[in-house]
Amino acid sequence: MTKSAGVWGLGFILLAGPACLRASTEAKPAPLPVDPAAVKESVEGNRTSLPTAPAEPKGVVVEPPTKPPSGEPEALRSSPKWPASGAPLTLVSARFPQGFGKQRVYLDAGHGAEGNTGTRSVTCEDEEVFTLRVAEDLARRLEATGRFDVRISRKSGQRVAYADRLAEAERWGAHVLVSLHSDSRGTAHPWSPTAGQECNRQDETPGFSVLWSEEAEPPLQARRATLARALARNLSQVGFLHYDGVDYTGLYAADSAQAGVFVARKPTHRRIFVLRKPTIPSVIIETHHALDFEEAARWREERTLEAFGSAVTQGLVDAFTPSLVAAPQANSR
Repeated sequence: MTKSAGVWGLGFILLAGPACLRASTEAKPAPLPVDPAAVKESVEGNRTSLPTAPAEPKGVVVEPPTKPPSGEPEALRSSPKWPASGAPLTLVSARFPQGFGKQRVYLDAGHGAEGNTGTRSVTCEDEEVFTLRVAEDLARRLEATGRFDVRISRKSGQRVAYADRLAEAERWGAHVLVSLHSDSRGTAHPWSPTAGQECNRQDETPGFSVLWSEEAEPPLQARRATLARALARNLSQVGFLHYDGVDYTGLYAADSAQAGVFVARKPTHRRIFVLRKPTIPSVIIETHHALDFEEAARWREERTLEAFGSAVTQGLVDAFTPSLVAAPQANSR
């Protein structure tokens, strides 16, 4: 990617990609029994609703550590960690360089094609429903800056083929394509979020990932990589946890330049349509692990959507103007 204060001649398309089921290569411990009544009231429940290890016998006192772990500030040790309830997220004020202009972003609400509803979450929400909700929210936030025109790949109730989405993005003159998804990882176990309902659950591998494909000529490869890394960097900076990729073995390779970024590189890796076919920079954002109860709950919170919008906005600015290095001002939420 040429490091220039100028803006890419072409834009981005934001898409929500294909289904995201991952086959785990690791055996998982047997699940604890779950009392459905303990969590049936709300999708916003937390892990305190679940069975816990037996209490210590009477008379046994567990003493707190006499000193904090070396090198870790008290504020960090006391803060809940994502995806726990109350985990801190930060808002960044996007900084648009002179001459940035107005860029066209094609947001793909992943899935929603004929026969393709995506994965089902820990509360049995279809992925196509989740991605459309997040795409609509993100589009509103991007357009509110006055610096982006946004088009979403589908509306509620529509069934739009992926080839038709790319054709529309090209006709419209999109500069980038970002496909929004939620991931499904590891070996899940059935549970009941409400009486009479059975969904899958796996609470061990939370976090976001950003995917891109090397199946392109070097200049387009570089622009895809720049976009993926800028988005992942900003998602991490506002407080989202990046996924470590344990279930991606054989599917993607870890990007050596940025944690949370994965690339389809080898012939044996996944060849995803919205990553390899567009002639403009395109990525998939796996926003979170949909089978993780806590993380799914966080993605129903307004502050999560607000922080996500903030991170994506600055990530797009960084990708369009990679020479912009001044750190943006941030506010905790």
